[in-house]
Amino acid sequence: MQQILPASDLDRVLATFSLPRRAAVRINPLRGEPPETIRRLLASGIELTPIDWSSHAFSIPEAQRETVSHLPAAEQGQVYLQSLSSQLAAVLLAPQPGDQVLDLAAAPGGKAAHLAALMQNDGLLSCVEPIKDRFYRLQANLKRQGVTIARFYRTDGRTVGKKVGPRFDRVLLDAPCSGEARFTTTEPASFETWSPRKIKETSWKQIGLIASAFESLKPGGRLLYATCSFAPEENEQVVASLLDRFPDSAELLPIDIPQLQPQESLAEPSATMVPIRPGLTTWEEEIFPADLRHTVRILPNEFYDGFFLALIKRR
Repeated sequence: MQQILPASDLDRVLATFSLPRRAAVRINPLRGEPPETIRRLLASGIELTPIDWSSHAFSIPEAQRETVSHLPAAEQGQVYLQSLSSQLAAVLLAPQPGDQVLDLAAAPGGKAAHLAALMQNDGLLSCVEPIKDRFYRLQANLKRQGVTIARFYRTDGRTVGKKVGPRFDRVLLDAPCSGEARFTTTEPASFETWSPRKIKETSWKQIGLIASAFESLKPGGRLLYATCSFAPEENEQVVASLLDRFPDSAELLPIDIPQLQPQESLAEPSATMVPIRPGLTTWEEEIFPADLRHTVRILPNEFYDGFFLALIKRR
């Protein structure tokens, strides 16, 4: 962390590993009108704080997470517990109704369901997950949230690009990672399996996945690569490997956090800002392409989990 963060950020970021973080929910328009769902949550005593960049995203007190999970609105798929950083992924990829979209590491399904909601259940959403129990959890999750455009494939995502070729308008790869952003000092189990060796093994898998994701993309299409890790070996280094492999067709795009208006019925809009820093262009002895500055690292705070995002266009 000392190597990847400016000194001005270091102490604040390290402190978040020991502090409670607010939870967040996403209102699902595929299971009812959002204003009515919001009304029901407020009537149940849930303290909703609007988020500027999405009218369907709300922060809630961590103490109310369990309450929300047992509400009828959650059981019926009208509201879904999902971190704000996670919700940003689908918003930035911005699929449109009628698109063909691939989620290459789709379980447990929160981002896939969000993609379907943005597509208004119009188009095709292909969801890939190789692990059996996660595959069935993915299917159940999307069914509960009213997704009707999904097709499910239990296979290794690294094989998909060669199988399907340049087919998809949008591809999401929230890659399996070492999960460093989920570490908390109050739960040793959250980091007990971490090691530098695990980072290297995970990076190798990610390099295969991002190449497969890109090969699945139509010319003019967009790929969003994301992890919940801080390690450059899982982030900038993986993206740099793609640029090196496809120098004439892979183009990194700047990431702009969209600023959407909150629901007018909620009196006080959120003043929170997404705490982002540009991606690294050097790491230890390695020099990355200058365009890596277009990637972003979300720094953890009370509202946001740590996250890495890269938006890539196929020329």
